[in-house]
Formats: sequence, structure tokens, C-alpha cells
Amino acid sequence: MVDRLEGHDVRDPRDLHARVEVQLDQAAEEVTRRLAGKVAYQVVREAVVESYRQLAARAKVHGFLPILAARSAQQRLTGTR
Repeated sequence: MVDRLEGHDVRDPRDLHARVEVQLDQAAEEVTRRLAGKVAYQVVREAVVESYRQLAARAKVHGFLPILAARSAQQRLTGTR
């Protein structure tokens, strides 16, 4: 949702948060699929969210963070780097 404020487009931050949550859900589903059910979805989802928070704390650009968080979570869950 975009509103206008003094001639400028303003996005609702709740909408942006909701989109990130959907992306994190999709990332967790993909990692769960890649791990062939060896790790429960909820465990994967928590790992993805934790990775996202760690990356977001120091990122200047957030566009690819859900993808990077999924990769990081998968590496942690499988013990690979």
C-alpha cells in the first residue's frame, strides 16, 4: 500500500514487514525441501529468521537478505560452509 504525503509516495512499514515474512516463509520451505525432510520446517524457519536478523543488523541493502538467510541457515543446519 502506498499513500501520498506532501507529494511523496510513502509505504506502510507494516506492508514491508509482511512481505519479508512471506519471503522468509518461502525460504524456509525451500530449505526444508532441499534437506529432504531431515529437519523439521519449524526448526528451519527459526534458523532462517535468526540468520536474517544477524544479516539485517549490519546490512546496508536488504533486498537479497531472505535468500542469503536461507543459504546461511542451510549451511548451519547441514554443518557445511
